[in-house]
Amino acid sequence: MNDYLLLIDADDTLWESALFFERTEHDFLCLMTALGAAEEEVRRTVHRKDIERLAITGYGARPYMDTLRMIMLDLAPGPPSWALTAMDDIQKNLLDHPVILFPGVISTLEGIKNLPVKTAVYTMGEKDHQTDKFERSGLNTYVDEFIIVPIKNVNALTDVLVDADVEPSNCIIVGNSPRSDINPALSVGAIAVHVVRDRTWAAEREDFIDPGSVVTIESFNELTGILDNFLKNDNSYIKND
Repeated sequence: MNDYLLLIDADDTLWESALFFERTEHDFLCLMTALGAAEEEVRRTVHRKDIERLAITGYGARPYMDTLRMIMLDLAPGPPSWALTAMDDIQKNLLDHPVILFPGVISTLEGIKNLPVKTAVYTMGEKDHQTDKFERSGLNTYVDEFIIVPIKNVNALTDVLVDADVEPSNCIIVGNSPRSDINPALSVGAIAVHVVRDRTWAAEREDFIDPGSVVTIESFNELTGILDNFLKNDNSYIKND
C-alpha cells in the first residue's frame, strides 16, 4: 500500500481554462449579434443549454462547441458560409489555446517531488483534449501519473483510491471546483484543499458539505506548507475549525 497520494486538478488549478471559455463565449456573442440575434437572449440561452447538456454530452470543449453550433442554427437558421467559417475559427481557438500555468506551479511541484508523496494530475473531460493540454504543459516530469475520468464524482474518486491502494485519510485533493474536487474529497474522507480562483464555471459552484474541513489557499505555492504539516500529522493546519 502506498502511504500518501496527492491528486491535483488541472483546469483552473494548474493552468488557465475558464478564461478561454469566456473568450469563446464573447466571440460567439459577437458572431450572433452580427447575425441579427439579441445579445442577452443568446447569453441566457448559452448558459442554460451549457448546463442542460452535461447530463447528455458530459464535460469537454467539443461538446460545448457543439452546443454553440446548435444555438446558432436555432436562433439564426441557414447561417451564411462566413458565419460557419467563423465558428470553425472559434472552435480552433478554444481547442488549441495556450497552456498557461499559474504562478508557483512549477516551483511547488519541484518541491513536492522531494516529499514521500505520490503525485497525480486528476482531471476530467475528453481524453485526447486533456492529454494534449497536459503534454503541452510540460508537467509530465513533475508528477508521477496523469488520470483522466469522464466526470469527477465520489464513484470516480473511490475507484482512483482503490487502484492506488491508498486510504482516503492519506489522500489530499487539490482543486478549484466545489462540485468536482472538494465535495467528493470530503464525502470519501480525504483532505480537501480549495484553490480560490476568480473564475469558476457556474456548473461547478455549490456549497461545501463540510466547510470547516476545507483548507482554502489563494496561491498554489501554499500547498507545500500544507503537505509538510500533513506529513507531520499536524492536523491543526488541515482543519479550519
